[in-house]
Amino acid sequence: MEPTRILAIRHGETAWNVDTRLQGHLDIPLNDVGQRQAQHLAQALAQRDAIDAIYASDLSRAHTTAQAIAQAVGLSVNTHVGLRERHFGAFQGRTFAEVEVELP
Repeated sequence: MEPTRILAIRHGETAWNVDTRLQGHLDIPLNDVGQRQAQHLAQALAQRDAIDAIYASDLSRAHTTAQAIAQAVGLSVNTHVGLRERHFGAFQGRTFAEVEVELP
């Protein structure tokens, strides 16, 4: 019996990543760099060992990244809300610097 291998992959870049802004449960899409990152990752993974299943958060940044991989390997994405990033409450939408000043 072969062991199960799990690949944990973070989504591609968003404009809020660049701004150091906390996203949490807010649905921020990939930017152009993030789209390219997802495509490069998909190409790299398609050349490796077989992938049997793909699971992703329902937030677009994660789902778009997973969808690129799924298309490259001929699978579909299993979406689950339980895979979302942590909810950051009042911190969501603020930069780390803003949090330090406004909500120390």
